[in-house]
Amino acid sequence: MTGTLQNAYFSVQPIAGSIGARVEGIDLALPMHYDALEALREAFRDHMVLAFPGQAHLTAQEQAQFAANWGDLQKLPRGTVDADGLILQLKTGGEEDQRGKNRDLSDAQKLARPDIWHADQTFERCPPLGSFLLARQLPPVGGDTMFANQYLAYETLSAPLRNMLDGLTALHSGEGYYEAIGLNPADAPRNTHPVIVVHPETGKRSLFVNRIWTRRIVELSDTESEALLKFLYEHSVQPEFTFRHHWTEGDLLMWDNRCTQHYAINDYGRNVRIMHRATALGHMPMAG
Repeated sequence: MTGTLQNAYFSVQPIAGSIGARVEGIDLALPMHYDALEALREAFRDHMVLAFPGQAHLTAQEQAQFAANWGDLQKLPRGTVDADGLILQLKTGGEEDQRGKNRDLSDAQKLARPDIWHADQTFERCPPLGSFLLARQLPPVGGDTMFANQYLAYETLSAPLRNMLDGLTALHSGEGYYEAIGLNPADAPRNTHPVIVVHPETGKRSLFVNRIWTRRIVELSDTESEALLKFLYEHSVQPEFTFRHHWTEGDLLMWDNRCTQHYAINDYGRNVRIMHRATALGHMPMAG
């Protein structure tokens, strides 16, 4: 298929009322024609999560090439399956993972888990733009992933609360992540971002706090911050804002980390789940 380009003749069908769409009739191994890429960019802006079934044939290099259409990719020092360090293997389940759940963990480590609602690496000065996750091996049952629309999380707040949040910032810390992967938590990034951010492409406002990485709202007292964050965490993932993806091997999902949260459901015990992920780098979150 050398020299062939992926054309724009594919379908995009919403798969839930508030977030997510399924893209049929596309081969992500092919280089993207300009019209095809523009159609996908529009669908991504509109739906925030795109699901591409039937991509099991993708090589790591092809997965990275597709993801690179959205920006430079995060390069990782270990745990990758490609020579360039761009495709991270995420293996969960199995005996070793099950035993790891029983060891003593710090409070920070207990939070640094995929089965808690979160956006990825918001502790970075420039959190990721988005992720591109390919299902390589799945458990017989379970292992779904849920996604939540953070535009709606903002828009459904009362006007007085939105006005107050627009002027606040929150501290995000990666200490739990560093501790979980064996690095010194004192070296972990800590960055302050607006509680409400404006998407650089759509211009829409969204809520930008999450239970894993957000530590406190800077301008409030500890008691006020704790109470407000507790409310926002619960409000931001109401069922009406979400959809749940049931994986099939070969599915590739891409999601916009700037306006969504996600939750990897850990309900498959000792069964193994293997996913390959590319991550596109983002920019510093900005207030309106």
